[in-house]
Amino acid sequence: MALLGAGAVPAAADGVADSSATLPISSASDIVVDDVHQHVFISSPADNSVLVTDFSGSVVGEIDSEPGAQGLALNDDSAFLYVALPDAHAISMVNTSTLQELNRIPTGVDVQPRHLAAVGDKVWFGYDSSQEGKLGFFDRSAWNVALDQDGSHHFASAPVLTTSSTAPGALVAGSTWLGTTEIQVYDISSNPPAPTAYTAFPSDAGSSGLQDMAITQDGTRVVTAGGSASDEQAFRMSDLSADGNYRTGPGANAVAVAMDSRIAAGVLGQDSHDVSVFQPDDSTALQSYDLTDELLPAGLAWTHLADRLFALTQPQGGGPVTLRVIGSPARVSTTLSLQAPATAHRGKPLTLTGLITSGIPLSDGYTVTVTRTDSASPGGVTVGTPSVASDGSFTLTDTPPVAGTVVYTVTYPGDYTRVGAEATATVQVR
Repeated sequence: MALLGAGAVPAAADGVADSSATLPISSASDIVVDDVHQHVFISSPADNSVLVTDFSGSVVGEIDSEPGAQGLALNDDSAFLYVALPDAHAISMVNTSTLQELNRIPTGVDVQPRHLAAVGDKVWFGYDSSQEGKLGFFDRSAWNVALDQDGSHHFASAPVLTTSSTAPGALVAGSTWLGTTEIQVYDISSNPPAPTAYTAFPSDAGSSGLQDMAITQDGTRVVTAGGSASDEQAFRMSDLSADGNYRTGPGANAVAVAMDSRIAAGVLGQDSHDVSVFQPDDSTALQSYDLTDELLPAGLAWTHLADRLFALTQPQGGGPVTLRVIGSPARVSTTLSLQAPATAHRGKPLTLTGLITSGIPLSDGYTVTVTRTDSASPGGVTVGTPSVASDGSFTLTDTPPVAGTVVYTVTYPGDYTRVGAEATATVQVR
């Protein structure tokens, strides 16, 4: 399987098999996926390390001596992994090719970084300091650390952070304390970062607080896991007004957004420990999965192809951490139609038109395959692979070589996101 470049299209997929691997760590705080090297990084505060696996869950390395390793972030080209080290009051910078620590950036004796978000040369971090949470950043281009010294960006505890390339210049931070969840959006293209939207709401009784956040693929909403929500809630990035929810039930503790826009939402429930996959504008799950053990907070991550969804679980009360690999999760249905003239003349061109629709729209670059079956080619012959426009439409011109009944068949093989489909049209050729 080749890595995707810009504008590339996933090949047809028969499905990636599910798998499960027991990991040699006793805790897990964060998970990120490196598609360039096909590695999964998992931080373990109790083991003071970052475990590295391949996409099947097999251990390929370990970055040790990382005190209290917690939040993780990859830079834009996956060349560097950043690790929040609250017990060392520092951020570790790791070479993702060699899996060796390159540098350790001190953040200050009273600063405990816990959550990270990498944007360009800057690594933003939510940190604890003097019994409150604040926002800071490390600038790799200048090798300096900037902290919120005046307390203008304070939270009750180290804020959870999220960014997305689809919402450039925006950073979302949030935390929960004493029954109230706060979320703040910042414009980080300005210096200092400027608050642009804020909301606060009471937490449910027994809620463990805000656990995870992710920005939707269209860049317009942020989805939260934890806090006051019995389901996972969505808020508009522009003003943080409520904008829908995803029906997971109580105990929401993890959320991850795929490049194709599907949303994975996880819960820690009393009776089941499930992960559900949603289309972005549908509150009802496409499919749900029973993970057997408890899903860990912020324990979900997608591959770039969205052919795998990783979930971190652990038995109730403790024990080894398990990496569950959900292969080809919740592919959406596809509808394909083909139109052709009822009659045509041998040796004269005719035009075929069609439309492919899916719960998740196709981007530019997809193709379908059209075959013609007639008396000259009873087994069928390919007559074209037209490109599909952004609205799902496609067109093909063909010249039937013989008279009689001609059947055209259009096929979309499917991919890691969508199920394949087929349609036919019959033409009487004179």
